[in-house]
Amino acid sequence: MSLTTHLLCPPKDTYPTVKQFRLGLGEGSAIAVYTFSAGVLVFNIVLLIILIIRFIKTVPSRQVPSQIWVISLPTGMAFCQFLMVFLPNASKFLMASFRVYEAVVMYKFVDLNLKWFGGEKKLLDSVGTNPVMRFNLPPFCCFLFCLSKTHLTRKKIQFVRLVVSQMVYIQIFVLFIQQVLNYQKSLADGLLSTSNPNTFLDILGRSSFFAGFWGLFVFFNIDYTFNILEKSGKFKVKFFLMKATLVLMVVQEIIIEVLVATDSIPCGPYLSTHAMGTIVMSSAIMLESTLIGIGQFMVYYRFPIIESKHVTVVPEIANGEVGL
Repeated sequence: MSLTTHLLCPPKDTYPTVKQFRLGLGEGSAIAVYTFSAGVLVFNIVLLIILIIRFIKTVPSRQVPSQIWVISLPTGMAFCQFLMVFLPNASKFLMASFRVYEAVVMYKFVDLNLKWFGGEKKLLDSVGTNPVMRFNLPPFCCFLFCLSKTHLTRKKIQFVRLVVSQMVYIQIFVLFIQQVLNYQKSLADGLLSTSNPNTFLDILGRSSFFAGFWGLFVFFNIDYTFNILEKSGKFKVKFFLMKATLVLMVVQEIIIEVLVATDSIPCGPYLSTHAMGTIVMSSAIMLESTLIGIGQFMVYYRFPIIESKHVTVVPEIANGEVGL
């Protein structure tokens, strides 16, 4: 970065006001970003409402709340980028809050998996006597060699659920401490600096995320190993959509953080390097939430129900009435 450009740029870790955001992008570009951002949010909300109506009519009532949480992910992404565009000063808080939301969605997806399996007891009945499966799964497959052939038990299932649920509590803790430090003005400059407490909080949050992600893979591997679920429900496709979305969000966030920390993203007279990184992130999320929202809508609308091969499902609709 040249000295002239450096003098024109705001401080690296600052975020623009709404007026500065419009001046930095230019009036025409700013209007285009606002319009597309709002359009993406409205589009995803419409898809979400249609899917909710579909679930209420077709999905067993006990699965509906968890399924709504799961299919809300593209809408949550769209809402996050919408607020980041219209309230750029709140970008750090919004991304931290989105991590909490991601943790809840992942936990609900695992909870939904267990309901598809018929519960812990039905799951264990379905896999037979002394079931053995791999637990050395991504993202820790290279560190858990001793778990390559492990018996699946009720205690292990409960432990995996605990590993997934810890994400919610850890992410809330990280968000809380970040806000305390922010109000205390205890955050040092340098996005990835060891003098910045946020660096260590990010490491804690990301470690928690990858541990929960491992739990997600364990539940996928249960069906992959023992072939419990009916293929008509497209479980593998639904798992891929969830996995791809979560991985994409965390990877692109890390990449943009590194680019910002190394001054690889240029700044402008009204927009700092952090602000430009946020604009890049918001633009990427706009595109991703649109594509993922369409893909998820097509899959869940056509295949709203997943059934276990070993569980007898009583016909049921979402208001609790039992079919005769």
